[in-house]
Amino acid sequence: MSLIISNNLNSLYVQNALANNQSSVTAAMQQLSTGMRINSAADDAAGLAIATNINALSNGDTVAIQNTNNANSLAQIADGALANVSKDLQTLNNLAVEAANGTNSASNRAALQTQAQALIADIQNNASNTNYNGVNLLNGSFNSTFQIGANAGNSVALKISNVQVSALGSGQGNGVSADGTGAALTSGDLVINGVAIAASQVASDTSSYTNQADSAIAKVAAINAVSSQTNVVATADATVAQGSTMTAATTAGTATLTLNGVAITLTSVVGNTSSTRQSEVAAINAVSGQTGVSASDTGSDTTGVSLSATDGRNITSVMNATASWTGLNNNTPTASTVYAGYTLASTNNSSVTVAEGTTTGLADSGLQAGTYQPSISTVSSTSLGSVTGTAVTSLASGDLVINGVSVSATNSTMDSLSYDNSAGSSVAISHAINSVSAQTGVTATANATLIQGSAITSTSGQSGNLTINGVSTSLITLTGTASTDVNNEVSAINAISGQSGVTATVNSAGTGMNLTAADGRNISIKDSAAGTLSNADLGLSASAYGGTVQMTSMGSYTLSSGGPITVSSNTLNGQTNGALADGSYGGSQAGQLLSNLNISTVDGANQAITAISNALNQVNNIRTTLGAFENRMAATVNNLQSSVTNLTTAYTNITGADYATQTANLSRAQVIQQAGIAVLAQANAQSQQVLTLLR
Repeated sequence: MSLIISNNLNSLYVQNALANNQSSVTAAMQQLSTGMRINSAADDAAGLAIATNINALSNGDTVAIQNTNNANSLAQIADGALANVSKDLQTLNNLAVEAANGTNSASNRAALQTQAQALIADIQNNASNTNYNGVNLLNGSFNSTFQIGANAGNSVALKISNVQVSALGSGQGNGVSADGTGAALTSGDLVINGVAIAASQVASDTSSYTNQADSAIAKVAAINAVSSQTNVVATADATVAQGSTMTAATTAGTATLTLNGVAITLTSVVGNTSSTRQSEVAAINAVSGQTGVSASDTGSDTTGVSLSATDGRNITSVMNATASWTGLNNNTPTASTVYAGYTLASTNNSSVTVAEGTTTGLADSGLQAGTYQPSISTVSSTSLGSVTGTAVTSLASGDLVINGVSVSATNSTMDSLSYDNSAGSSVAISHAINSVSAQTGVTATANATLIQGSAITSTSGQSGNLTINGVSTSLITLTGTASTDVNNEVSAINAISGQSGVTATVNSAGTGMNLTAADGRNISIKDSAAGTLSNADLGLSASAYGGTVQMTSMGSYTLSSGGPITVSSNTLNGQTNGALADGSYGGSQAGQLLSNLNISTVDGANQAITAISNALNQVNNIRTTLGAFENRMAATVNNLQSSVTNLTTAYTNITGADYATQTANLSRAQVIQQAGIAVLAQANAQSQQVLTLLR
């Protein structure tokens, strides 16, 4: 055996073995002291990555459990308040049923009405003050999303409908109605709930005789083509052609009416307008199967004979000669077409949002931009137009008849906002309509007055001070560069908006401006006496606002009700002075808003019974939605708790130390360590044997 001392190989081998064994001792001690198998990425890199993801999911689900419980609590608070509303409605129904009984005196019903008003106030209080963490739940504004899982997209939405007394009681089939405009929809005119409506097509209307693309039927088809995306369905309203003032025939005669392409012979009765109307009605109705149009006797020489088409087809008429004795909408040789409107209704009890698309043709749709509550009947007038100089307009008594009630004449005291032509403003007309809302169940709101300009063609050197609603702007001098000049005009107008009530904005193309009076006041504009600004310089040529003669533009208004809104006119001037055509708007379901209930009469009590039934159905539908939501949240919590348990188990399986194994490993490693130290001592002593050879 060789004895070599230059390298003590045995000692080196033993030292290496001891170092390796020390790692095992350290690893076993770490796991046993921490309880974790993975204490650093070096222990198990892949296992660490998997365990970290699992732990993140587990923690996220734990927070999601809290979120879900909070969401459930929110729904329970809303449901509890609705239970009180339901209780009030049932008590209110008892009062209405009692008031409808003939044994009650007027004073009895007045007392019942006082009790009813207290209940209605309590319902409103619940709607106004029920909240969670400062967020109102029942006023129609609540529409939120809850995160009920650890991953993006693990969410659920909840919308709670409006239960204010201004929303409850309406018929469930009601909606927002459009006027018949006689203009086709083009692509970009109308956007409903964020979805663009395509152009109306001739082929969509097989009923109308002429101008099919302009009809309500064609527009309804275009809207319903995307109902699955908008959750809105459209229905054509009946077409109504109001009559005209008729004069008694002095001699017997006939006239030929061509109605939707069908020739009809009408015969006058000398000196007897009533008999003439009856004869006409019989002749027109005899061929209604061919024309789709029926006639009715209004019973008045002022309003003559009215025509209607229940399916919404156009009514096109022409006479062979002028015949004023007919009392028809059109009694001349010039062809005339009357168009129906249509009604939009939500299919999922959500609000309906109407907006203008890429064009400026929303007016072609007959709708006003805005967000409309579900089940509330609404219809907007067309623009009330404009007047020049000192001309004035107003609504005369009987021009508008709403739900059988004549609206009073308007006067300037009804509008304290407008600078000029106050009696003809949408503010004044809304005031007159609201003065009889207790009888009609219909309220009116003035819409923002809007003047949409076009591209300006500015001429360098032109200047002037615009006077808007009696307030003068600073001097506007044109540079000849349209983009610069339109911005200067907008700035000058907005500098006085606090006084005039009118704001200006640059249009999307940057070449013209739009003017808005948000409160519905009229907008009166003229140039200074020494000014040279023209219509083209202002981009308002369509309405002739340039020059020193004042032009006043009126806005529009919107009617709202819990049930159908029937509009007619005792003077035939409803459309001229009130910008509303004859017809029934907003749907066909009976109803009345709780805010308008009046059980002090038998008729009012009977209407209230229907309205309260509608309100109960609305509240029940909301509670059904909330109940389903609560059940879903409870199930979600159970699922999340199970998920957290399983994820925790998985995480522990990956990261947890196996004490039985690691204890055995530690014992084994410690024994090896002790043995290794003893052997190392012997290996180090082995080199001492060389000394015996040197003695």
